[in-house]
Amino acid sequence: MTNRVIALLCCLVLGCAHDHHVSMVTTDPAMPTGTLVLLFSQPATDVSVAVNGHLVAQAEKTQRIQIDDIPVGTTDVVLVANGADRSFRLWIGDESPVTMPLGIPDQSTGFLKTLLGSLITIVVYSLLH
Repeated sequence: MTNRVIALLCCLVLGCAHDHHVSMVTTDPAMPTGTLVLLFSQPATDVSVAVNGHLVAQAEKTQRIQIDDIPVGTTDVVLVANGADRSFRLWIGDESPVTMPLGIPDQSTGFLKTLLGSLITIVVYSLLH
């Protein structure tokens, strides 16, 4: 019995979203760098992030990504989470981390909402005519 409980707890912990922490590789160690923190409104799956064209996270399940050692200056970020993509440009400074809160769509509920809406429309239309 205890083995089953332990196995169930391990599955739950492994299935949860964890914070993801990465560092970019810099060519010049003397160059000033900063930190970018991406905070999602809810846990997301299949999260991939590219910073200035360099892939820093791929197929992650997370609610927070921290990217260290980004060169100071204007930075291009491309993000994919739950099938939706975003690209934005922001300024990274070396004084304090830049935090970017992001709202993302729910996982695969868009199809179900559309299907349910269509079915309700058909039923209401049939009842009225």
